[in-house]
Amino acid sequence: MLVSERIGQFFLEGESGRDRLEYTEYGGGDSWVVLIHGQLMPRRMQQPLARALAAEGLHVVTVDLLGHGRSDRPADPLAYSMTAFAEQVVALLDHLGAPQAVVGGTSLGANVSLEVAVEAPDRVRGLILEMPVLDN
Repeated sequence: MLVSERIGQFFLEGESGRDRLEYTEYGGGDSWVVLIHGQLMPRRMQQPLARALAAEGLHVVTVDLLGHGRSDRPADPLAYSMTAFAEQVVALLDHLGAPQAVVGGTSLGANVSLEVAVEAPDRVRGLILEMPVLDN
């Protein structure tokens, strides 16, 4: 089944300036899913899963975190912490007007998803975790 795909962007204001993040929306509806890529990978790594979930009626979004894919690459190393990545995902939800979402990802994306659940538990409806890199 074919689903709609829309590329978008939004901007984060931070201490180091204004940074642009790019994302893709698949499908539509009120049930949101955010899929996050692995380290050094672009958001398109999640495209097959995003299309499959959207074909089932979900509103799916894939995002390039800062320093990845087509998003900006700020020089400030603090832009690349788990907390900063989680804040980027919550900012994406705000930008899209999504009150809650299932958040998930692979490797780095799984770790970021866990951080989103800790930082903004009211925004997370569920988690999809593939190959998280856990200490201890």
